[in-house]
Amino acid sequence: MHAYRSSALPNDFFNYSVSKSNTAFVPDNEFTLDIFNPKQNYLRQGEDYERMTYPMLHRASDGSLVARYRAGGSGNGNILMAHYNGTEWTNNWLFQRGMQPVPDRNSLYGGERFINGRFYAGYSIRYSTNNSATTSNGFFLNSGLYYAYTNDIPRNQSSQWFDVNDDPISLPIRNTLNENTDPVKIAEPGDDFGVNQFPRTSSDPSWTVTENGAIHFITRVDNTNVHYYKAAGETTFSSNAGGLIPNPEVRGEIYSYKNHVFMVELIGGRVNVKSTIEGTNDWAIVYTDSESRRYNHFNAFVEGDKLYVFLMEDTRNNTPGEGDSRPIYFQEFTLSETEVEVETLPEIVLEAEAFTTASSGIEVASSNSASNGQIIGLFGGNLTLEYRFNVETAGSYDFSLIASNRNRDDSTMDIEINGTLFEDVLITRTFDWEVYLPTTIDDVNLIQGENVVRLTQRRALSSRPDRLDFSLNATLSTTDLTNDQVLIYPNPSSGIFNIQSKIQSPEYRIVNIQGQIVKQGVLEGKELNMSSYPQGIYFLELTSNNNRLLKKIVVE
Repeated sequence: MHAYRSSALPNDFFNYSVSKSNTAFVPDNEFTLDIFNPKQNYLRQGEDYERMTYPMLHRASDGSLVARYRAGGSGNGNILMAHYNGTEWTNNWLFQRGMQPVPDRNSLYGGERFINGRFYAGYSIRYSTNNSATTSNGFFLNSGLYYAYTNDIPRNQSSQWFDVNDDPISLPIRNTLNENTDPVKIAEPGDDFGVNQFPRTSSDPSWTVTENGAIHFITRVDNTNVHYYKAAGETTFSSNAGGLIPNPEVRGEIYSYKNHVFMVELIGGRVNVKSTIEGTNDWAIVYTDSESRRYNHFNAFVEGDKLYVFLMEDTRNNTPGEGDSRPIYFQEFTLSETEVEVETLPEIVLEAEAFTTASSGIEVASSNSASNGQIIGLFGGNLTLEYRFNVETAGSYDFSLIASNRNRDDSTMDIEINGTLFEDVLITRTFDWEVYLPTTIDDVNLIQGENVVRLTQRRALSSRPDRLDFSLNATLSTTDLTNDQVLIYPNPSSGIFNIQSKIQSPEYRIVNIQGQIVKQGVLEGKELNMSSYPQGIYFLELTSNNNRLLKKIVVE
């Protein structure tokens, strides 16, 4: 539904369906249209539901419902709400007035959520004049970040709302160009980070509020991801741009659990989860889906310590006979506020621009999001970068090329390490030139003394390297254990890992990437069975006589 009138679609301009009593939970084969009452074009008979857009239903803590929708169009619409008490819906009531005189006429882009007992609103707005750069108020499409909340279940317009400073505000909210008269505006990302004459933001902001009261907003300005955040008790917002800040334009949303903030993204059609401590901008990737299946839509929510993600498969390249089906899949994550304790191991970091030799035509460029402010910006096809560096600790390392790849799923590179050639390595797609993600080759051997790495670009100008990282694989922590040469294979595995060692019955525990112990005990045999656990990265810790081995294992 998108602002339809009854004259255009008399039977479908507004659609509302409710199941019959006691049919919310039925077996799959009984979940049919027969369990639903006839569709209605209204919530409350006699109310006007024409030209309604972006409907949402929110469930309150007492089981009642709040509906919201926009009446009107882009740049000229009001946000209406209604409350359902289990028996009937209220009349529509006005929450935010966008239908104002020019230049303040606007519409809201964002939404509301019940979080930790409060009902919050977080959004940007689109002024009617911002649809064209020739008449813009200073921005193209969306602008601003806005925040308000109520301690009550909003049943009508008389509910008391508050701004970010906990000062009471009255409804309806009226957003204006005059920031002195706009009670709920918290930031203007276009002014802070815009580079175009009329800074462009086309997506809704992603936002959350933590249990402790920290506020996080993520938006995107002129193709750069931007993060605004305020720790509990602070009076002002901090802000950052670029780096690992997630992208709200790839269907991203952020959620909170205790003192952590999580964001779900679809990157290249695969689930990607990032996390930061509340009130900070220290984003880290905590999960990347390695399955071949791709998705193009998802919905997610947090309940207790669980993150539930429902995903619609991307079937745009269906094979013959599959039709236009859109299968739905489900993934469940257990959230934790405890970080995985991983041993600090020797690391080698080579900035990409600090090459030893390079082919003619390769150029270094600046990037605010890069680790040292510089990258390889111009890297043509069949051109080569060579790096020579010394290593003190020989051994097996995991190698990661940190690079951006905005456009191509077929960006490849030949990577040669000490004479071993890894051909046509697929470079991780990042969908943004200012986002740098790792492409990893496990278990490469570095020798004590000089080592040589060569990168040869196969798809011209398809990636921009930031740095090269080598991490020494976790080794046994004492001489006694090291001499026993514990071997774990295969790794990755479908779930069965063989453990070869002279150590008798070591204690073990397995920690998932969210920091929770998922399995522990005494290893009596030479086999570790993880076949019943979800795919992903785990950390296996073996302990004997107060000595410890920590090793990454992968269930695929």
